[in-house]
Amino acid sequence: MTLKQFHVVGRRSPTEADPQPTVFRMRLFAPNKVVAKSRFWYFMRQMSKMKKATGEILDVNEIVEKNSSIVKNYGITIKYSSRSGTHNMYREYRGLTLCGAVEQMYQDMAGRHRARFSSIQIVDARIVPSSALKRAQNIQFADSKIKFPLARRIPVVEKRFKTTFKANRPSTYRQ
Repeated sequence: MTLKQFHVVGRRSPTEADPQPTVFRMRLFAPNKVVAKSRFWYFMRQMSKMKKATGEILDVNEIVEKNSSIVKNYGITIKYSSRSGTHNMYREYRGLTLCGAVEQMYQDMAGRHRARFSSIQIVDARIVPSSALKRAQNIQFADSKIKFPLARRIPVVEKRFKTTFKANRPSTYRQ
């Protein structure tokens, strides 16, 4: 499931008693606009006793990240329902986009805690600087001078020297 980030703006329908109702804006992660609107009404019912029949959606905008070519650290605060109750959790992920980090979070929660998409509520999602990381799995990649070994490199042989069979195996280890 490819998630996108949306800003959904809505309010209670204007009435004679309240001609200028309070406007609410939510940042939601959903596969499309229809699901984003549905999630907006789900959360509004919980927060302010407002439902789709008594309200209106003013605007739905998809938010696209400007720079998606640099790996960043993301911190996501969630609330999820399990078989034993409701739990709050903070998780950190590395990714190119916030939507990619949220997708990782949904997959991770499904694998580790059997939590479904509908039972997870994202409270906050933000970029975390390397100095503020808390989880060891992300701190190990925060070093700017990190190096990875190049193991098992196969030597490039010119076409005229290539044959199907060789008398000895190629050396793939180099100092």
